[in-house]
Amino acid sequence: MFKKILIIDDDARFNFSLQKNIETSLETDVSAVKDLDEKIEDLLEYDLYIIRLDDKTVDIITKLTDEDKFVILITKQDNKETREKILSYNVSDYVVTNSRASVDFVSKIVKRLYSNSKKTILIVDDSKLVLTQMSILLSSQNMHVVQCSDGEEAWKHLENSNSKKIDLVITDYEMPKLNGYELVKMIRAKYSFEELPLLVVSGSEDTYMISRFLKVGANDYITKPFINEEFMSRINNSLLIADMFKKIKGMAMTDQLTGLHNRLYFYEAGVKVLENASRAGQHSSIAMIDIDDFKSVNDTYGHEVGDKALIHIANTIKKVLRRSDIFVRFGGEEFVILLPNCPNKQAIKVMQKVCKSVAKTPLELNSDKNLRITISIGVTSILKDVDAMLETADKYMYEAKKSGKNRVVSKD
Repeated sequence: MFKKILIIDDDARFNFSLQKNIETSLETDVSAVKDLDEKIEDLLEYDLYIIRLDDKTVDIITKLTDEDKFVILITKQDNKETREKILSYNVSDYVVTNSRASVDFVSKIVKRLYSNSKKTILIVDDSKLVLTQMSILLSSQNMHVVQCSDGEEAWKHLENSNSKKIDLVITDYEMPKLNGYELVKMIRAKYSFEELPLLVVSGSEDTYMISRFLKVGANDYITKPFINEEFMSRINNSLLIADMFKKIKGMAMTDQLTGLHNRLYFYEAGVKVLENASRAGQHSSIAMIDIDDFKSVNDTYGHEVGDKALIHIANTIKKVLRRSDIFVRFGGEEFVILLPNCPNKQAIKVMQKVCKSVAKTPLELNSDKNLRITISIGVTSILKDVDAMLETADKYMYEAKKSGKNRVVSKD
């Protein structure tokens, strides 16, 4: 999305700064022109337009918005008349360029529109007119839209594993079959605030009703009729907060050295996987891995080489595993793998392949020297809780070390 962006502005310095800023942050092709020498029809090849609003650009703005092109308007005029004129066009956004931060403001809008292409919004309202109006507004922000006419239909969509993933729900209150209040309660019982933000849109300004919605899990509430700018600001803020939560959570669950998930992630994901496996009657296995003689690697070559060894082993093991396997750095030189729907015999074969792959893939220290590293692995497939399985796999792993290292042990 936005492979080609065109800036139309007679301020050459502003054009240059904005062009470089967008190209650096999005790695996309940005062109900038001071005047409109080309015919309007020749300018329709671009994906996004950033245009200075003046008498010379009115025709091109009208043409582009009629063609449903994404347009950001820029202006130095900060008054009510200019704002109303801008809002008469179906543009994505506008920026008043009378401060040093203007380039950053425009760039942030471009990046937001770019990221919006990955967002899908579920609108729930029994009014076709409202659904249409909101859909047009969200589409101008480069968002995908799913429409539902009542809460029951919306819940079925969310529960359908084949449906497109929803990033935010906008719901009305009064609807047939299942109203917005009950829908919010059902959604919040299954999805957290950061997993699925909820915005309630209602004609009621009753403070009691607003507080009820917020108490049962709505992220925000806005009354109808609303100003389009406020509506989109609230949606963008909800999405931004959710993305920030996911980013922070992702960082907290990621090992910064190897890029693998960490122990915290394993306990959160592992519990769910084992519970699902138990309900489905499937066999799953857990493998505990420890690097052989890792202390001597650090003592002999230093911790920098030790870090390289950890990264090397993580990358080597990843190549052997399935996408569904959960592979984490558990701590120090220990790794853990959860293999869903994988009985003991199959798990042992996979771990033997892992063990051999690590042993035959030395770490290259320099052009003259390679470091051969081996691992010991314990495997258990007796379905218990995560801690019990880890304890058993750990016991088998130490037996592998005692019996000669560079091997797999399982006694299930």
